[in-house]
Amino acid sequence: MKQREKTVDSVVRREERSDGENSYVYELRVSQVKNASSYKIPLYSIHVYMTDCEGKTTNAKAKEAFADAGRAILFYEKVVRGLATPIDLAYVMEDEMS
Repeated sequence: MKQREKTVDSVVRREERSDGENSYVYELRVSQVKNASSYKIPLYSIHVYMTDCEGKTTNAKAKEAFADAGRAILFYEKVVRGLATPIDLAYVMEDEMS
């Protein structure tokens, strides 16, 4: 029987922005699986939440996209600076990896 992995997930950075029409919340999160087979390597994720003027919220995430904290922070800052939307996140991530 497969043993369930315990993951600890925490927010490293969180920023709120607005463009006058929409509000955005950006989070840089780190997760770490607590077992020997994962070598306890921290993995970084970027989450983007957007709420429009009608109150509708959409979100997207680049889950466990980085193992290097420095690269994760630089990418996170790029996403925040550019006011990336949930739709944009996948394209920005694709550009980052190519």
